[in-house]
Amino acid sequence: MQKSVVILGASGLVGSALVEELILDQQVSEIRILTRRPLVFTSEKIKLIQTDLSKPAPSAFANATALYCCIGTTRKKTPDQTQYRAIDYGMTLAAAAAAKNAGATEVHLISAIGADTRSKIFYSRLKGEIERDLLQLNFERTLIYQPSILIGPRPEKRFGEKIAQLLSLLFDLLLFGALQKYHSISAKELAVAMHRHSFAAQKGKQVLTYPDFFQK
Repeated sequence: MQKSVVILGASGLVGSALVEELILDQQVSEIRILTRRPLVFTSEKIKLIQTDLSKPAPSAFANATALYCCIGTTRKKTPDQTQYRAIDYGMTLAAAAAAKNAGATEVHLISAIGADTRSKIFYSRLKGEIERDLLQLNFERTLIYQPSILIGPRPEKRFGEKIAQLLSLLFDLLLFGALQKYHSISAKELAVAMHRHSFAAQKGKQVLTYPDFFQK
Protein backbone atom coordinates (compact mmCIF):
# COMPACT_ATOMS: atom_id res chain seq x y z
CA MET A 1 0.00 0.00 0.00
CA GLN A 2 1.40 3.36 -1.02
CA LYS A 3 1.79 5.90 1.79
CA SER A 4 1.65 9.67 2.06
CA VAL A 5 3.71 11.24 4.84
CA VAL A 6 4.07 14.73 6.28
CA ILE A 7 7.29 16.34 7.51
CA LEU A 8 7.53 19.33 9.82
CA GLY A 9 11.04 20.79 9.79
CA ALA A 10 12.24 19.40 6.46
CA SER A 11 14.81 22.15 5.97
CA GLY A 12 16.68 21.29 9.17
CA LEU A 13 19.68 19.08 9.75
CA VAL A 14 17.76 15.84 10.35
CA GLY A 15 14.65 16.76 8.39
CA SER A 16 16.53 17.28 5.14
CA ALA A 17 18.31 13.94 5.56
CA LEU A 18 14.98 12.26 6.29
CA VAL A 19 13.53 13.62 3.06
CA GLU A 20 16.35 11.95 1.14
CA GLU A 21 15.61 8.64 2.88
CA LEU A 22 11.89 8.74 2.20
CA ILE A 23 12.35 9.67 -1.45
CA LEU A 24 14.09 6.32 -1.95
CA ASP A 25 11.35 4.33 -0.18
CA GLN A 26 9.09 2.67 -2.74
CA GLN A 27 6.33 2.45 -0.11
CA VAL A 28 6.13 6.25 0.02
CA SER A 29 4.22 7.83 -2.83
CA GLU A 30 4.03 11.40 -1.52
CA ILE A 31 6.08 13.50 0.90
CA ARG A 32 4.23 16.59 2.05
CA ILE A 33 6.50 19.25 3.48
CA LEU A 34 5.01 21.91 5.74
CA THR A 35 6.84 25.19 5.28
CA ARG A 36 6.51 28.91 5.85
CA ARG A 37 8.62 29.79 2.83
CA PRO A 38 9.38 28.34 -0.60
CA LEU A 39 11.89 25.48 -0.66
CA VAL A 40 13.57 23.75 -3.57
CA PHE A 41 13.32 19.98 -4.02
CA THR A 42 13.60 18.02 -7.25
CA SER A 43 11.73 14.80 -6.50
CA GLU A 44 8.27 14.35 -7.98
CA LYS A 45 7.22 12.75 -4.69
CA ILE A 46 7.49 16.04 -2.84
CA LYS A 47 4.55 18.37 -2.34
CA LEU A 48 5.32 21.69 -0.67
CA ILE A 49 2.56 23.07 1.51
CA GLN A 50 3.06 26.70 2.53
CA THR A 51 0.99 27.28 5.63
CA ASP A 52 0.93 28.92 9.04
CA LEU A 53 2.85 26.35 11.06
CA SER A 54 1.10 27.38 14.25
CA LYS A 55 -2.24 26.55 12.56
CA PRO A 56 -1.41 24.21 9.67
CA ALA A 57 -4.02 23.61 6.99
CA PRO A 58 -6.04 20.47 7.82
CA SER A 59 -5.96 19.46 4.14
CA ALA A 60 -2.20 18.93 4.43
CA PHE A 61 -2.83 15.80 6.47
CA ALA A 62 -5.65 14.20 4.49
CA ASN A 63 -5.01 10.46 4.01
CA ALA A 64 -1.51 10.75 5.47
CA THR A 65 -0.09 7.73 7.26
CA ALA A 66 2.70 9.31 9.29
CA LEU A 67 3.91 12.66 10.61
CA TYR A 68 7.60 13.36 11.25
CA CYS A 69 8.25 16.24 13.67
CA CYS A 70 11.79 17.49 13.08
CA ILE A 71 11.31 21.19 13.78
CA GLY A 72 13.38 23.02 16.36
CA THR A 73 15.08 26.31 17.03
CA THR A 74 18.07 27.46 19.09
CA ARG A 75 18.61 29.97 21.88
CA LYS A 76 20.79 31.98 19.51
CA LYS A 77 18.02 32.25 16.91
CA THR A 78 15.22 32.58 19.44
CA PRO A 79 16.47 33.96 22.78
CA ASP A 80 12.95 34.72 24.03
CA GLN A 81 11.62 31.64 25.81
CA THR A 82 8.00 32.37 24.89
CA GLN A 83 8.85 32.47 21.20
CA TYR A 84 11.09 29.42 21.58
CA ARG A 85 8.20 27.48 23.11
CA ALA A 86 5.83 28.66 20.38
CA ILE A 87 8.10 27.03 17.79
CA ASP A 88 9.27 23.82 19.48
CA TYR A 89 6.11 23.05 21.41
CA GLY A 90 3.39 25.02 19.62
CA MET A 91 4.17 24.05 16.03
CA THR A 92 4.89 20.43 16.88
CA LEU A 93 1.66 19.90 18.81
CA ALA A 94 -0.40 21.84 16.25
CA ALA A 95 0.81 19.58 13.45
CA ALA A 96 0.40 16.45 15.55
CA ALA A 97 -3.17 17.31 16.54
CA ALA A 98 -4.09 18.06 12.93
CA ALA A 99 -2.51 14.81 11.75
CA LYS A 100 -4.36 12.78 14.40
CA ASN A 101 -7.68 14.43 13.51
CA ALA A 102 -7.08 13.57 9.85
CA GLY A 103 -6.52 9.90 10.65
CA ALA A 104 -2.72 9.55 10.62
CA THR A 105 -1.72 6.44 12.55
CA GLU A 106 1.88 7.17 13.50
CA VAL A 107 3.98 10.11 14.61
CA HIS A 108 7.75 10.45 14.95
CA LEU A 109 9.29 13.11 17.21
CA ILE A 110 12.88 14.24 17.55
CA SER A 111 13.24 15.10 21.23
CA ALA A 112 16.46 15.05 23.25
CA ILE A 113 18.23 12.98 25.85
CA GLY A 114 17.33 14.23 29.31
CA ALA A 115 13.82 15.38 28.36
CA ASP A 116 11.94 15.75 31.64
CA THR A 117 8.92 17.84 32.60
CA ARG A 118 10.45 18.29 36.08
CA SER A 119 13.81 19.57 34.86
CA LYS A 120 15.01 22.98 36.00
CA ILE A 121 16.65 23.41 32.60
CA PHE A 122 14.27 25.14 30.18
CA TYR A 123 15.30 23.09 27.14
CA SER A 124 14.98 19.71 28.87
CA ARG A 125 11.72 20.68 30.54
CA LEU A 126 10.23 21.86 27.25
CA LYS A 127 11.20 18.65 25.47
CA GLY A 128 9.59 16.69 28.29
CA GLU A 129 6.37 18.68 27.93
CA ILE A 130 6.30 18.06 24.19
CA GLU A 131 6.74 14.33 24.73
CA ARG A 132 4.04 14.23 27.41
CA ASP A 133 1.43 16.06 25.38
CA LEU A 134 2.23 14.25 22.15
CA LEU A 135 1.63 10.93 23.92
CA GLN A 136 -1.75 12.19 25.10
CA LEU A 137 -2.90 12.38 21.47
CA ASN A 138 -2.87 8.57 21.43
CA PHE A 139 -1.62 7.78 17.94
CA GLU A 140 -1.55 4.07 17.16
CA ARG A 141 2.25 4.39 17.02
CA THR A 142 4.28 7.10 18.72
CA LEU A 143 8.05 7.03 18.33
CA ILE A 144 10.16 9.47 20.31
CA TYR A 145 13.86 9.75 19.48
CA GLN A 146 16.15 11.12 22.19
CA PRO A 147 19.54 11.86 20.63
CA SER A 148 22.41 13.40 22.52
CA ILE A 149 24.69 15.67 20.46
CA LEU A 150 23.78 15.79 16.78
CA ILE A 151 26.70 15.83 14.34
CA GLY A 152 26.42 17.49 10.95
CA PRO A 153 27.03 20.66 8.95
CA ARG A 154 24.77 23.59 9.74
CA PRO A 155 24.30 26.71 7.59
CA GLU A 156 24.79 29.02 10.56
CA LYS A 157 27.92 29.16 12.71
CA ARG A 158 27.52 27.86 16.27
CA PHE A 159 30.96 28.01 17.89
CA GLY A 160 29.92 26.39 21.16
CA GLU A 161 28.10 23.57 19.40
CA LYS A 162 31.08 22.98 17.10
CA ILE A 163 33.35 22.56 20.11
CA ALA A 164 30.82 20.21 21.70
CA GLN A 165 30.69 18.11 18.55
CA LEU A 166 34.47 17.77 18.47
CA LEU A 167 34.70 16.88 22.16
CA SER A 168 31.88 14.36 21.83
CA LEU A 169 34.00 12.30 19.43
CA LEU A 170 36.45 11.79 22.30
CA PHE A 171 33.81 11.22 24.98
CA ASP A 172 32.05 8.66 22.77
CA LEU A 173 35.03 6.33 23.26
CA LEU A 174 34.29 6.21 27.00
CA LEU A 175 30.58 5.43 26.75
CA PHE A 176 29.63 1.84 27.50
CA GLY A 177 26.53 0.08 28.80
CA ALA A 178 23.90 2.45 30.18
CA LEU A 179 26.04 5.44 29.22
CA GLN A 180 25.72 4.68 25.52
CA LYS A 181 22.54 6.72 25.33
CA TYR A 182 24.77 9.82 25.57
CA HIS A 183 26.70 8.83 22.42
CA SER A 184 26.65 11.46 19.67
CA ILE A 185 24.96 10.64 16.39
CA SER A 186 25.09 12.12 12.92
CA ALA A 187 21.97 13.69 11.45
CA LYS A 188 22.13 11.16 8.63
CA GLU A 189 22.20 8.22 11.06
CA LEU A 190 19.22 9.60 12.97
CA ALA A 191 17.26 10.10 9.76
CA VAL A 192 18.02 6.51 8.74
CA ALA A 193 16.81 5.35 12.17
CA MET A 194 13.55 7.26 11.80
CA HIS A 195 13.01 5.70 8.40
CA ARG A 196 13.96 2.24 9.68
CA HIS A 197 11.32 2.43 12.41
CA SER A 198 8.56 3.63 10.07
CA PHE A 199 5.48 1.64 9.07
CA ALA A 200 6.03 -1.29 11.44
CA ALA A 201 3.10 -3.38 12.63
CA GLN A 202 4.03 -2.83 16.29
CA LYS A 203 1.68 -0.40 18.01
CA GLY A 204 2.05 1.73 21.11
CA LYS A 205 4.80 4.09 22.19
CA GLN A 206 8.56 3.75 21.93
CA VAL A 207 11.16 6.07 23.44
CA LEU A 208 14.42 5.45 21.63
CA THR A 209 17.96 6.42 22.62
CA TYR A 210 21.25 5.83 20.83
CA PRO A 211 21.46 2.01 21.15
CA ASP A 212 17.86 1.68 19.93
CA PHE A 213 18.42 3.75 16.82
CA PHE A 214 20.27 0.89 15.14
CA GLN A 215 17.66 -1.77 15.86
CA LYS A 216 14.46 -2.49 13.97
